Amino acid sequence: MIPGYVDTYKKADKVLAGSTYTLNHLQDLFSLKDDKINLFYENGISQDFLDSVESNKLDDKVNLLFVGRLVPYKGADMLIEAVNKLPQEIQSQIQLTIVGDGSEKSHLEAMVKKFDLGNLVAFTGWIQQQETLEYYQKSDIFCFPSVREFGGAVVLEAMGCGLPCIVVNNGGIGEYVTEETGFKIDPNSREYVTKELANKIRVLVADEKLRKEMSANSVERVKEFEWGYKAEKIVEIYHQMIDSKNLSYENIAEEDNVFISVN
Repeated sequence: MIPGYVDTYKKADKVLAGSTYTLNHLQDLFSLKDDKINLFYENGISQDFLDSVESNKLDDKVNLLFVGRLVPYKGADMLIEAVNKLPQEIQSQIQLTIVGDGSEKSHLEAMVKKFDLGNLVAFTGWIQQQETLEYYQKSDIFCFPSVREFGGAVVLEAMGCGLPCIVVNNGGIGEYVTEETGFKIDPNSREYVTKELANKIRVLVADEKLRKEMSANSVERVKEFEWGYKAEKIVEIYHQMIDSKNLSYENIAEEDNVFISVN
């Protein structure tokens, strides 16, 4: 029903899909051959995050971090409930910082008061994007139980700073995080996500060795999402397409243009 939608794919020499879901969907829809479509995640991170793995921690607590808009689907409420479910022994070892603002903030603050978690949970409110780097550097575990997230750039930023990530296995964030870099929770139900959040937090708090292994793996995993690296990969794709048509880089005729569709 979208004008030109089908023609775009028929005309394209290469299709770049922003997620595995999109790639599989387009292959099924248009019977695209493997060499005509590439997985190319839409999000990336700046080199600043990869250069900031050195921790700025000033205490012995295991610091949990959430960064995002405080709206229902981001799941900050489930994270607070998960912290409330932790045994006292684990609660005494952690601190949760929630970075962001939104319509749910007053509700989340009320939850913290209701559960008597004021000494464990801190809200920063809205801050400049570049200031989030400081919070990543001070943290040990990134918790982001968003149930509707195609991009999820904050997860890449957290991984770039060496944080193991606990996410809901849905959308882009479920593809960024691997078994070596964190935990993915299937969105079976609210109760299931909350329970598993608590379980995964407990595991990482109790196992410092595992946290360090996942930290190192996260940094390695996210290097392919650095914007400079992604730009180099795009250039490679352009060259491959030009070479496949036996075109000259210096003089490509208008009628011989290479068309790339990005989705």
